[in-house]
Order: sequence, then structure tokens, then C-alpha cells
Amino acid sequence: MTTECDHVFGLYRILKVAQSFDDSNVTFAMSDVQDFHQELAELSIAADSTRPTVVGHDAANRTFVMNEDFS
Repeated sequence: MTTECDHVFGLYRILKVAQSFDDSNVTFAMSDVQDFHQELAELSIAADSTRPTVVGHDAANRTFVMNEDFS
């Protein structure tokens, strides 16, 4: 089970990465795996609630999944 502290820390990590992008065409978001489990299932992505699942979409709606650990 994730805690509020886990969410804050995850948000901090995303913001740290997002700051390195000056491109206004890049958007970052964070969500609880339970909120988007259906979308992840439709993309055949096995989400693990103990570690972040990182997914990106481009303008052509292609999906990119980060397989490495997000740290």
C-alpha cells in the first residue's frame, strides 16, 4: 500500500526530471496505479504498486514504457 509520503516523494522525483525539459510540448503527470489500472491493462502493462510505472505517449499516440527502475 502506498502512503501519502510515497506520493509526495514520487511527485518530487517527477518534478526533478520535468525541470530538465524546456520544451513546452512535454507534459508530466502522476497518478495512483489504482486510478489508472484499466488504462494500464488496456496497454498490456503490468503495474506493480511497490514501484513506479512510467508510461509516455507521443503526438502520434504511440506508447512508450520505461522498463528500467525509476529512481
